[in-house]
Amino acid sequence: MSERNTKMKYDKVDQQYGLMLGKSKLVFIKTGAAGSIYGYKNKYLELASKIQNERGYAVVISANPVGSPLNLQEELEKVSTYLIDIKEIILIGISRGGLLVLQQGYLNTKVSRILAINWHKTKKGLINFSGAKVQVVFGQYDPSVDYSDLIERLKVLETDCSSQIISKADHNFKGKLDTLKKLVMQFVLED
Repeated sequence: MSERNTKMKYDKVDQQYGLMLGKSKLVFIKTGAAGSIYGYKNKYLELASKIQNERGYAVVISANPVGSPLNLQEELEKVSTYLIDIKEIILIGISRGGLLVLQQGYLNTKVSRILAINWHKTKKGLINFSGAKVQVVFGQYDPSVDYSDLIERLKVLETDCSSQIISKADHNFKGKLDTLKKLVMQFVLED
């Protein structure tokens, strides 16, 4: 582990949540099935640190233990005790986490944008979302890439809804972690 990585840490941590305190906006990242708050090669800790350092936003990484119930509102309520003055929420979900943010993100009025990566077949949340933007990303070799056509058919939505396919990326973005991190940072930092 590099010297830079040894200095990165969450402000609050338990097995379910890694939290970095911040102001005005919350970036809530829900991992894929069996995903931890750290992720492969600390990718979630690195993303959280970068977002917090560059914008000062609060960041929550939420683990996704196998068999755990998916209730986004409950999770947002649990972490809200640490988050004061949060006026906007940016949701990011990977795989099973992407399914969760797309299915339930529209239920929270503070959610302004959703980024779903390698999500699995749902359209209810996309149709009902009234925030500013939804972006769905697929790895070229991920089985869910077959659902990219669904996004194109939903262009009639008032919400800015787009999809992108990342060339030569699989479900876990092996060998493409830098691409994944760059994509998340671009989404979070756009105004």
